[in-house]
Amino acid sequence: MAGLSLIIPVETHENRPETLIRALAGKPGIDMEILVVPASAAVADREDLASLPEIDRRVRLVLPVEAVASPLSLWGVGIDAARSDWLTVVRPDDIFEPETLAVANFVRAKLGTVDSIGWNALQINPGAEPGKSSSVAIPTKHDIVELNKTDMLKAFYLWEGSANVPKVPFGIYHAIISRELAVTVLGSIRAAGREHHIPQWEWAARTVLMGEKFAFCSRPLSVMNTRPYVTPSQPLVRADFPLHAGIGLTAGIAEIQFSAFAEMGALWTGAQENFVRATVIDCMFETEPQVFNDKCNAYYRALMMWEGGAHASLFRPQFAGERPLDKRRGLHGNLLMIDRHIAGARNAQEFYTIIRNFLVPVGIICGAQAV
Repeated sequence: MAGLSLIIPVETHENRPETLIRALAGKPGIDMEILVVPASAAVADREDLASLPEIDRRVRLVLPVEAVASPLSLWGVGIDAARSDWLTVVRPDDIFEPETLAVANFVRAKLGTVDSIGWNALQINPGAEPGKSSSVAIPTKHDIVELNKTDMLKAFYLWEGSANVPKVPFGIYHAIISRELAVTVLGSIRAAGREHHIPQWEWAARTVLMGEKFAFCSRPLSVMNTRPYVTPSQPLVRADFPLHAGIGLTAGIAEIQFSAFAEMGALWTGAQENFVRATVIDCMFETEPQVFNDKCNAYYRALMMWEGGAHASLFRPQFAGERPLDKRRGLHGNLLMIDRHIAGARNAQEFYTIIRNFLVPVGIICGAQAV
């Protein structure tokens, strides 16, 4: 059994993960299996995924036995096929630190049983133009700490300290989860018949509910290519809850939270003031006036239907347009601010290759840092 299963779903609109595989191939001694999971045989053929084991012999192509209904189901195909103690999911154009397994082994040795390990996953917009993008904040700390489950539940379900999404680094996407918990979470998703297009938030919601012990590494261990949220053409809509992913990302996460509580026979309220603030922020990310107005109207209609409209008066977004770019450079507190396009980096993979030279080596963290 391998130590870590790295699952790479390839959706219909995504490309061959060759750059990611080549980066992983640079560390052939890591006890890892790499599962490439295309949405269909047609995607596998189009991207010539069957040839990827020629780059790294640890690659295994996993084809769905039947058509998958959503990205959430596609992730499940990879999880079913995984054979390792630890599991994680990244997208084809992301980058992942292969030595993350050393962090997992170190944490388990110090804490015993641990269900999920998160870290500062950096975000890169591949479409950003040079000179027209904000700096990227690189944490300078590299400590590994155990986090309190109650605090994680408050951060996720009560939206404490959130922007338009909760501040919880756990789940299976750009985080690692124990095999035991992954099987439990996947079983609960299937039992509930969940199908939608924001699987990372479904996994985060259930991981913080069903897991018991969490650890966090301040050092970035991955970089994700991020693009603006696109509302799904067929969002998952509940008859008993007005918010859903067709309105915005914040609303989609709320639907996940409401559904998770409903399965337990409980009512999700979301710390109303915190949640409404998050919906305001979600609207203010829109830089086109008409898009902003349409989104605000959709949120307001939903909030008027939620709990009898009791909290709709808190919803007062103001159009801000393009936000000023954060052009800071150098050390600011515990953050190193650097150019998004440092050394000509075009995407997540090139960016991490460069900044890895600035980061504390994983071996030093695990050899000298106590949990």
